Amino acid sequence: MPKKLEAPRKGSVGGQYRPLTEDDVDRIHEASLAVLERTGIEVEHTEALDLFRGAGATVEGNRVRLPRSLVEEAIDQAPSTVVLAGRNPDQDLILEDARVHIGTGGAALQVLDLDTGEIRKALLKDVADMARIVDALDNIHFYLIPIYPTDLAEDRVEISKYYASLANTTKHVQAGVYTERGIRDVVAMCEEIAGDPEKLRARPLVSFITSWMVSPLKFATDVTALLLEACRQRIPVVLSAAPMAGSTSPVTLAGTLVQLNAEQLSGLTLTQLAGPGTPVIMGPIPATADMRSGKYLGGSVELGIGNAAITQLAHRYQVPIYNSAGMTDSKLPDIQAGVEKTQSVIQVALAGANFIHHAAGMLEDMSTIAYEQFVIDNEMLGMAMRAVRGVEVNDDTLAVEAIDRVGPGGHFLADEHTLRHMRTEHYYPSRVFDRQGRDEWQADGASDAWLRARQAARTILSTHEAEPLDPRVDACIRERFVESLVV
Repeated sequence: MPKKLEAPRKGSVGGQYRPLTEDDVDRIHEASLAVLERTGIEVEHTEALDLFRGAGATVEGNRVRLPRSLVEEAIDQAPSTVVLAGRNPDQDLILEDARVHIGTGGAALQVLDLDTGEIRKALLKDVADMARIVDALDNIHFYLIPIYPTDLAEDRVEISKYYASLANTTKHVQAGVYTERGIRDVVAMCEEIAGDPEKLRARPLVSFITSWMVSPLKFATDVTALLLEACRQRIPVVLSAAPMAGSTSPVTLAGTLVQLNAEQLSGLTLTQLAGPGTPVIMGPIPATADMRSGKYLGGSVELGIGNAAITQLAHRYQVPIYNSAGMTDSKLPDIQAGVEKTQSVIQVALAGANFIHHAAGMLEDMSTIAYEQFVIDNEMLGMAMRAVRGVEVNDDTLAVEAIDRVGPGGHFLADEHTLRHMRTEHYYPSRVFDRQGRDEWQADGASDAWLRARQAARTILSTHEAEPLDPRVDACIRERFVESLVV
């Protein structure tokens, strides 16, 4: 039987969009190695300095220069495939080649309240409620915890936000980390959920983001310690860095790509010195600054171009990549948000990025999360994934027999070929985007997408419950972490 086209899904293969030629990719790679050998990086963390020095890097004070051979060896050692598991194995993500997965992102401090429409502080309850929203939306593939709960003491944030997330979605959970103890506590909790330490390493339910780089080219000492702890735990770790062209990196996109790629390769090298084969995900996010104000621009078209281009570098190295799309400078779920989000998501998804975060729920340059925006973005992401899937050509989809059967002057509405493919060949919005005629739309209340999304979000929160944690495991976690866990 010929293979049928599938509905939009995680893991579809991209790579159709290549803003860089192969020669461009080679030149950026060579320039990045030149930066690491000539300019080097600034490192103050003692263990990191010792690892670089012991591997043959040139260390003068805190300046570290990396020879080409050391970087190339690290690229070879880094895994080409990283599995990010969900509690439900159907939600597992396999990051490799140009397989595309899209989801949430951020660490916003404020929320656009679903009921009042007013801005308020982000709370732990939002972490749990947003996890339930994401759990119910098929085109959002993972839950990168999008807010920082402001109602918790600092020493309770990590374990509490991960627990609230894991208890309310079966999708993979990722977030930034702030303390070495927090990393160890989250890992210990996940070992309980997975069943034992080995099962967790085989199917990691969580992963960690480390924003270890202060661009340009300086390791953040405190976060470098967290990066090394994540390496010791053998839990997948993201090397997140987001220089702004014209501010913390060269104003030209090519120059920003060179610097950012050099930064990524320096972090990649450190992870493999800490433990060859450490599951690492490159996290380059080339961003732009408004040259009139110095402000970070989340919705610029250059952000999409840059993130698509840096994806080509990761593909060259055969290392999974996490980067950004779907951000907006808009303060509301309006037409500006729709345009800015969609243009970058389409570019980066078609480039074949493996783990595209910030793509759902976010407004106002990563500072605000809106419940209804998750629902709107879910529809947009379905369209983007359908674009990634492209056109499949085989004997069945060419439809020669169907054309002959229908013949001149006929129609295909009732033909068996149409019935067989109609639900998978085309993407159908499920909750928000309206395709009715005007009369039917007016009869249904003439609502806009924002209103429909708010109603859909409320319905999800009132009806959807994720598959719960095993009660015995849940009780064990609550007892074990009673001093630090807020539920």
